Amino acid sequence: MVVHDISKIVLDENFEAKRSSGQESISFRDVSDFLRRHLIRIGICGVIGLALGAFYILNTAPTFTATVRLVIDPEQGRIASQDASTGTIIIEAAEIASEVEIVKSEAIARAVIEQLDLTNDPEIVGGGVSIRGMIGSLFSSGAKNSDDDKVDDEYLMRRTMAAFLSRVTVRRVGQSYVLEIGYSSTDPRKAAKTANAIAGAYIRTGMNERSDAARSGAKWLESRLIEVGAQARAAAMTVEEFRAKNDITTVGTASTLDQQQLSELSSQMLAARAATAAESAKLMTLQQLMSKDTLVATVNDSLDNPQIQKLNEEMRLASAKLDNLKTRYDSGNPAIVAAEADIARLDASLRNEFLRIEQFYKSNVDIAKTREKLLESELASLTAAGAGKNVARVELSEMESRATTYRSMYEGILQQLIGALQKQSFPLGKARIVTAATAPLGKTWPKPSTIMPFSLMFGLATGLMLSVLRDGLDRRVSSSERLRAELGITSLGHVPMFRSSPRPHQPPIASTMLPLRSVLDMPYSRFSEALRGVKNSVDSAFPANATAVIGVTSVGPGEGKTTIAANLAQLYMNEGTSVLLVDADFVGSRLSRVTTEDGAGFGMESLRILGIAGQYSRRRSEAPQHVEEFDGKAVRCVPVLTVDQTRKAAVAHQRYGHLPALKSELELLRQRYKVIIVDMSGFEDSADTRVICTYLDGIVVVLGQSDKMTVERLGEALATFGKSRVALLGVISNRSDGPRRTNIRWDRKQWRKFRK
Repeated sequence: MVVHDISKIVLDENFEAKRSSGQESISFRDVSDFLRRHLIRIGICGVIGLALGAFYILNTAPTFTATVRLVIDPEQGRIASQDASTGTIIIEAAEIASEVEIVKSEAIARAVIEQLDLTNDPEIVGGGVSIRGMIGSLFSSGAKNSDDDKVDDEYLMRRTMAAFLSRVTVRRVGQSYVLEIGYSSTDPRKAAKTANAIAGAYIRTGMNERSDAARSGAKWLESRLIEVGAQARAAAMTVEEFRAKNDITTVGTASTLDQQQLSELSSQMLAARAATAAESAKLMTLQQLMSKDTLVATVNDSLDNPQIQKLNEEMRLASAKLDNLKTRYDSGNPAIVAAEADIARLDASLRNEFLRIEQFYKSNVDIAKTREKLLESELASLTAAGAGKNVARVELSEMESRATTYRSMYEGILQQLIGALQKQSFPLGKARIVTAATAPLGKTWPKPSTIMPFSLMFGLATGLMLSVLRDGLDRRVSSSERLRAELGITSLGHVPMFRSSPRPHQPPIASTMLPLRSVLDMPYSRFSEALRGVKNSVDSAFPANATAVIGVTSVGPGEGKTTIAANLAQLYMNEGTSVLLVDADFVGSRLSRVTTEDGAGFGMESLRILGIAGQYSRRRSEAPQHVEEFDGKAVRCVPVLTVDQTRKAAVAHQRYGHLPALKSELELLRQRYKVIIVDMSGFEDSADTRVICTYLDGIVVVLGQSDKMTVERLGEALATFGKSRVALLGVISNRSDGPRRTNIRWDRKQWRKFRK
């Protein structure tokens, strides 16, 4: 059986910690339910936001913004920003941002205010009257002091500048050198005039700054030029005196005389060594040729000797002739012998000619070596003579470098001085206007296209926030999810408030008891349908065909528990289930008074109309269900065990003997009835109810005012059970509001049909 143990729900000290540490997830359905519940509130807040936006638009003076565009010229040289080596001018984003701040500076603002006389503009200073001056005039007497006048004027100027700068906007257009200056005013022509004045003041300020900088720079450059010129002249005179003193003559502009002679001798020495190597190579080549046995095939034609060439040709012809004779004659033939003798003669002639040439090559080698030695001796003597001047040359080089540096500095300062004088005579501004400001055609503020969506979103956001706060601060138990999350209790359903039309021919007191049989009078009303859903939820908590003793109670009185119990019993009866209704409300005893003929004050006719029988009989032979005669017809009624019957069964001398008597009666009745519904008092203030709940298979708590009952209040009420083992089936929200549906109303024809 799926039930909830109150002792575990209420008395577990760690329940709150477990609940708070549990993982909670929000689904799309939760969000949709939340929006559906608070749709009206969110919509009202959105409408209020739109109304506020419209009110702001209608009551705000229109503002016009005029813009002027000017470009910063990077080619107008800046000494500090120009690379001295390459001459490249670099403008970074930080420099553009600096120019933006300069446009919004107080110096520019003061110049424009003085130019346009804005200290008397009521739009900026609110009528031009200083509050401080007004307060001071109240306490001052006599003529004002001149110092006070200056203070007031300065205060007025500061106040005007603050209001003026709040209307000025400056921004960089993309990544370009263009700045866009805007000014806002209620007068479009005034906005355009002021924007152009700001741009003009910025350009004039830049030109004045550059002119002042050029003037001061020219003075400094002139003094520096005189100083560097004197230093350069002194350095040049020192170089010439040192050169004359150490006899260092300069040839041209590159080197001295001894250095030139040394260079020429070195070149001649290298040429002599090359000539000696060439002649030696020729001699060695000729000697290698002469060391061979035969010279005919190895003589080099490149010797360029006619005699050798002639002998070489004759040697070739003689060799060809000998080879021809050897093919025709045998060895030892006189012709072959003669040819071999001719070849030997020619070889001897070649050798004699090579010997003559060898003697010539040897002579050339000796001459080259002699010249080389002569040049070596001259180079050594010149080197020894110039060794003493090396130290002087090093010192002279340093002096010349110093003189050259001073000369370069002098020329550079002279060029800068000329440029500064030109800028002073014709200063160039660092910015120029690209597009002048004109009177704007449309207002820039307030914009309905911006304010209305924003006000709508603000209103919706406010409504959503209020709804979230209301749900977060709402501790009522009207939500099934909150009951389950906070206390772990199941909601069996929401039963709407009973509404009925007056019936004809009914006793006045009987009309007060109509809710006790509303499921019979209006079987398809919202009340009946909701109670049938509650019955299904209760049945699902017990096994099939099992006897169930169900208690119906509430936190306090007047929550409709008796109505729920009576109608629930009639639902079981009309489904063919044997049911008994037990009145255990020993305080109010409403059911007992209804079923007692003289206790209720009206007759059995009204009781049968209510569908509730007289007192329950203990005779076992009697049928479980009451069937009584009414207008000649049998009417099935729910039997009721009254409070008086329970008290009569108690022991006479026991003051609270009705409790064990009721327990005994319930044990006996389990054998005769399948469903026993026990109507009890509110358990918060009734100890009897808390005891009776331990006798039952399950209890149902009726909350007649769930919109006012908080989770904390319900938890404290359930805590009154202590450690008693009580099975809580769930909670029924009685008299709750839900989706409305047309109620079934009784007319006279329907009532007569029901009576028949």
